[in-house]
Parts: sequence; C-alpha cells; structure tokens
Amino acid sequence: MSDTVQPLLIANWKANLAPGEEVALATQIATLGAMRQLSPGSLMIAPSMVGLVAVASLLRREYEVLKIGIAAQDCSSDLPGAATGEIPATHLLGAADAVILGHSERRARGESGILIGAKLARCVAAGIRPIVCLGDADPKVTESERCALVVRQWREILAGAATLGCDAASVLGSGVTIAYEPVWAIGSGQAASPQVAAAVARALRSEPSSTSLRILYGGSVDGNSAAGFLSATGEGSLNGLLIGGASLQAERLLEIAIAVGVAS
Repeated sequence: MSDTVQPLLIANWKANLAPGEEVALATQIATLGAMRQLSPGSLMIAPSMVGLVAVASLLRREYEVLKIGIAAQDCSSDLPGAATGEIPATHLLGAADAVILGHSERRARGESGILIGAKLARCVAAGIRPIVCLGDADPKVTESERCALVVRQWREILAGAATLGCDAASVLGSGVTIAYEPVWAIGSGQAASPQVAAAVARALRSEPSSTSLRILYGGSVDGNSAAGFLSATGEGSLNGLLIGGASLQAERLLEIAIAVGVAS
C-alpha cells in the first residue's frame, strides 16, 4: 500500500445533531477549514439522513473549493420499490459520495455480515463508494486472535456481497475503504494503540488481491493521538481516520486535520 496517499478524515456525526445544527456545524468546519488551508478532498462528513441533502448542498454551493465529501451513514440492501422506510443506494447518488456500512452501532441492532455484504453489493452496483466498518469487541484478546476475527468479518461480508452476484474483484475495484473500529475503543476516550491498528491492517492486506486496500482507524481519536495512527509504513500503514465525538466541534476536528498534515 502506498504511504503517499493523502489521509482521509471522515466525520461521523451519527444521530447527535438536528438538521439545522448539522448545517451550522458544517458551516463552521468549512469556514475554519478555509482559514486553515484544509487540503481539498481530505475531509468527508457523514450527517444524518435527514440533514444529508442540506449539508451537501451547502458545502457544494458555498465551499466547493474544499471538496469536502459527503457520506451517508447507512443504506438499504433493497432495490427501489415497495420497501417502506428503506433508502436504496441508488437514491443517494447525487447527494452522497460514499456510504458507511456495518458500523458497530448498526451491528448492535442486529445487522449481520451477510446483510452488510448485501448492502455493499448494492453500493458497488450503484457506483457509490463503500466504507466498510470492521472491529473486535474484546481488548484482551491476542493480536493473532484479533486479526483473525477481523479477517473473518471481512470474508463474511464479501460472502454476503457474493449472494447478489458481486464478487471480491468487483468489491476491491470499487474503491472500497475499510474502517477498523474496535468496539471497546468507541466512545471510551481510550483509543487502541497504533500498533494494534497496524497489525489489523497487515492482516487485511494479506488477503487475496488486497495489498492496495485503503484502511482507516476509528475509535476515540483526537488531536493528540491522530498522528500516531498514520505513522506506520508498508502493509501496516493506515490511510486516514473515522472520527466520532471529536468531529462534533469544528476546532477539535481541525486539530486532527492539522495533526495529520492536511491543514495548517
């Protein structure tokens, strides 16, 4: 994996903000980003579904030069049709650049790897970039156990995609990004070590045709810990961060951007 790829920061706002608050925060982030010379294309924001279009419209209309991407926080495995309450991947085209799939908070609500894989297949077919979350729940397992568990998750998701005719080659050719997010680190204030994340990255890239897989880390990242995660080289390198709580304040998010070298 090339270590020269510009780091990607994804701000996952979850369900923390009302739509008006999301627009206000997006404005603050973009304004501060312009002041801090945020590198174009280095940031992606994942608003709620109800705020997504408004945030996307604002950023593309007022701050196009920053090329801040938009990610949906989920999508449906259904095709367009009689599926009340579902949001097919194709309906996100034009508003979202990417879709987060399989976040641990979705898994906690019953999503299986097979279902996540079906959603992945729909994103690939729609031509929208998938960001697939993987992670372990026990901080006390050995490195080999952790890596094996995360690889098994990835294989199950690929198997789910295959049930809809989307093979691994198609997934890997879609620009898919993996976000390693240990469940025990999310919201805890205690991030995993960069060494743990690098070991997982190496394990995932040892899978067939996966040496160029783009991998992010997520879980209690802040301005103090961010740079450490991007310091590894070679097959253990990480290509960016999935940021939760710290992305809810413009100043904290820009601190991370500065720490990883995409703002000044």
